Amino acid sequence: MGGYVATGTNNEKVFQFTQFFYDAYRTWGVYYAAAYRDLRAYAGDNWTNLEKSKLEKQNRMILELNKIRRVVNLYSGYERENRTATVCTPVEGSDVQTADQFSDVMYYVYDKANADYVISEAFEHSLKTGLAIVGIYMDYSNDKVNGDIKLYWKPFNALMLDPYFTKRDLSDCDQASTRDLLSKEQIKSMLPWVDPSVIENLPTGIRDNKYQYLGIYRQYNSTYIAKNLCTYDQYWKRINKEQKYLVDMETGVTEEWNGDKAEEKELKELLKQTPRLQLITSHKRTVELNIIVSGQLLYTGPDPSGLDTYPFIPVLLYHEPLIDTFELKIQGIVRSVRDAQRQYNRRHSQIIDLMESIINTGWITKNGAVLDPNMLMQAGQGKQIVVNEGYDVNADVREISPPNIPPGYLQYQDIIDKNIMEIPGASDELLGLSSVGDSQVSGKLAEVRASNGLKGNRGIFDNLEQSKKFLGKLIIECIQKNYSPGKIERIIGEEPSEQFFSGQFEEYDCAIKQAVKTATQREAYYYQLLQLVALGAPIPWDKILEVAPLQGNTKLHEILAEQAEQAQQAAAAEQEANEVKKMLDMAAINQSTALAEERRARVLSDIGLAKERESEAVQNHAKAFLDNAKTIAQIEDIPRKRLIEVLQLAAEMRQQEKQETEVELQKDMKRAEALKQG
Repeated sequence: MGGYVATGTNNEKVFQFTQFFYDAYRTWGVYYAAAYRDLRAYAGDNWTNLEKSKLEKQNRMILELNKIRRVVNLYSGYERENRTATVCTPVEGSDVQTADQFSDVMYYVYDKANADYVISEAFEHSLKTGLAIVGIYMDYSNDKVNGDIKLYWKPFNALMLDPYFTKRDLSDCDQASTRDLLSKEQIKSMLPWVDPSVIENLPTGIRDNKYQYLGIYRQYNSTYIAKNLCTYDQYWKRINKEQKYLVDMETGVTEEWNGDKAEEKELKELLKQTPRLQLITSHKRTVELNIIVSGQLLYTGPDPSGLDTYPFIPVLLYHEPLIDTFELKIQGIVRSVRDAQRQYNRRHSQIIDLMESIINTGWITKNGAVLDPNMLMQAGQGKQIVVNEGYDVNADVREISPPNIPPGYLQYQDIIDKNIMEIPGASDELLGLSSVGDSQVSGKLAEVRASNGLKGNRGIFDNLEQSKKFLGKLIIECIQKNYSPGKIERIIGEEPSEQFFSGQFEEYDCAIKQAVKTATQREAYYYQLLQLVALGAPIPWDKILEVAPLQGNTKLHEILAEQAEQAQQAAAAEQEANEVKKMLDMAAINQSTALAEERRARVLSDIGLAKERESEAVQNHAKAFLDNAKTIAQIEDIPRKRLIEVLQLAAEMRQQEKQETEVELQKDMKRAEALKQG
């Protein structure tokens, strides 16, 4: 652990810092000089002192028609208009809840730290000079326990990097430093563990030659200007230190182990039961921070953010690590148009001088020919020139003929103006205009033209997105190491998942990406819902309006609640009507059932009556047969042949009656069956 370092001790760290700075400056010096000229060119200073003196001697105007600012503002404005949000997305099969929680916390951190503005300022500075950094630090002003993550940016002239780095994430950068000029009260708040009396006794003013291209250094007598300020240098250096790791020998999953000796002894006893887990000792690559104030070391140890790497990411515009010349290795847009701007100023100054020379080219006179030579310098209307006696006006006083302007002189000026836009890759198409001048076009066509105009410089925006991705990883690690579960729950409104504080989650289970930028996470959720609705998802409108970023949302919710209540009342009335209808339908069914039962009983009664009739018919046949028998007995005197005929006639009569009765019975049975089916 690091901490307070007594004044006058451990000067080795200060010596290492001084040696690093001057060794690096020998390589970086040419870049700083070129970048400083780029910055002044953007601000509108493209004439050298020698050129200014020459123009003043010739009584000519020193014109500065700044065209560079327009080009820089064009790219800077596009970035500000199309900002993206850094979110955490789960990889296949990983924890979606944890990724969503990280995205919510990152929205909170970026909003509270004003990250969008900080990143845009750093990007705009890189457009001018080619290099800036965006960093993070912990602010304990409001939260005394966890602190709040804040962001800052620094220009090229306030930092020094290892000149041999080649990667944009600084993974191969061994040393780095930054400088601030702060008051003693500011330093006391930033180093609360240092005795205030030590800080109070520190010397003020600038007492070394480091960071010579800081703005204040270029002023006259910078020591007097900074007489109440102290140099606050932060010097990072990569080191290797011993670290214990808990390793799963089968899966290779590794976690740092930072327990004390008693906990380590207990852990080793537990590991005897699980051979696949082992506690090993290895080396960890981290950074050591040294804070040097007014040349005295006040702190040495790990970075207060808890990170094991630099707490900042460079924003590089054009970076060519294979070039050995540093004024060409890192460049901004200004570098490529600086000469065109100088030529534009020079040519325009010549044009104005030429135009003025046409108005008054001068005179050729003999000595003493004019009464007052100042008359020859008159301009405008009503000029009066008095010639002395004895001199010929036509021969002794003659006006110099003005030179002819070359036809292509003014046209060349337009070419230079166009080059200032086209050399860095900008064009009229980037503004949505056509090269042929047709400004009356649709908005979609203008958008397509602007998009096509940016393709030539898409790489600089891709580099910015890469830097924002690296920055997002730093912020996730800083959240895990500084924010407590209670603070996370307060931010997102729910308990963090079990994987939230796992050091392996960011490495294996999530990806840092850029998403559409919205003011809040709620708006992002709203736009995602709209996209799902456009795809046909059955999402109710009340759920969409709950998160809609609308003015008067409370009034809208009251209207929706009133409509919902009316709809509920209408549904209740409809349900009641349906119940009444069901009751009426049931009564009609019961009535129909009773009628059918009555008909069935009537049919059964008819069937019984038919059977009774059949029985009576049988009895009648029997009686008739008996009567016939009696008749036969009484007419014994009828001849035998005649008797047989009478008996046959009686049998036919019985058969006919039986058939008629059967027909009637079949009709009754069919009628009964029809009633049952009805």
